This record gives sequence, structure tokens and C-alpha cells, in this order.
Amino acid sequence: MSKSIKFAVSIPGDEFKDLEILRKKKGLTRSAFIRNAIRLWKERREIQKLAKLYVDGYKKIPENLIEIEALEKASLGALSLEEW
Repeated sequence: MSKSIKFAVSIPGDEFKDLEILRKKKGLTRSAFIRNAIRLWKERREIQKLAKLYVDGYKKIPENLIEIEALEKASLGALSLEEW
């Protein structure tokens, strides 16, 4: 792990109170809470990026009716084998 660096951040008092309530419920230090928040933010950004690529791909090459009908039949066949 790389060397840790300390830095100061100013936030409004209400947001600080919210942060403290949440981190105490989770039993985390402030540092761990902020690290988790940054990690989650990065993961969400990556998911949004992948979702955009996915949507753009479908816009460039949309499914046709034959493909949709084939997927419906395949999924119905698979679901009919499940015990409900």
C-alpha cells in the first residue's frame, strides 16, 4: 500500500453531522469512511461509463425483431424448466 497522505477538507456543519452519524453507525474511522466513499464514487463512475458504452452500442447496432423473438423463446424455454 502506498504512503498515506493527510489533507484537510472543509464541509458545511450539517453535512459533517450527517457524515458522523453514518460513519458511527458503520463503526468506521473518518479516514475509512472517506476512503469507502471515494471507492464507491469511483465504482459508480465506472458503472455509468460502461452503461453508456452499452447504450451507445445498441444505438449503433440495434437488435432486430428476429433476434428479440429468438431470445424470448430461449428465455421462456429456460424458465419453464424451473420449479416454481
